[in-house]
Amino acid sequence: LNPSTFDGVRGMRPTSSTPCVLRGFELAFNVPGVPYVEPAFASAVAREGAECHGVAHGITRDEWEYLVTTEGSYDVVDVDCDAYDGRKLRCKTLTHRTLKNFGERAPSLRYATLLREGARFHGLDEAWIARLDALETYEPVELDLGQRAALALSVGPTLLAAVPAAGAAAAKRLSTGDGRGAVIDAFVETQDVVWGVQNAFFAPWMGSSGRNAKK
Repeated sequence: LNPSTFDGVRGMRPTSSTPCVLRGFELAFNVPGVPYVEPAFASAVAREGAECHGVAHGITRDEWEYLVTTEGSYDVVDVDCDAYDGRKLRCKTLTHRTLKNFGERAPSLRYATLLREGARFHGLDEAWIARLDALETYEPVELDLGQRAALALSVGPTLLAAVPAAGAAAAKRLSTGDGRGAVIDAFVETQDVVWGVQNAFFAPWMGSSGRNAKK
């Protein structure tokens, strides 16, 4: 959505960028990020009666493949969008499974700002922009040296703990011949274990990343 990321960081060169509405989907911050730094990213989640405003970009197949590869654990779905100019567009979008140990959380101010700036740049609906402006953002906590060390030391054991679930999920998907899906499933299971550890051990000590203390 934001040209500084889409064009700048990713190097995409869309041949067209069309403001549109995706009906039956809702903007959700259900993609796990990095605890205490960048806790949540966005996806479009199927929900009856909802709608999500965005931009349909015309990009090459190679650009799309690169985008999907770099986005990690998202699933690709084919959708029909209503362009602001009245056209019907057949598009692809990225959705994400909502994990039991993560749910939905507040995005960082940095991430929310990218969405807000992108929406204004592309001339999205004023009511939608107001909704983005009203988003609660995660307020980072200041971790002391001991807390930072504990987080760093937990990485290895946590990833090892995720191996059984991730391996089982990958094997199940591989049995269908879907290699990319196997990687995604393994990654999703790993994310769920990581945030399960965060919830059980670190949240009581350091606060729940992505959920502000006042909530």
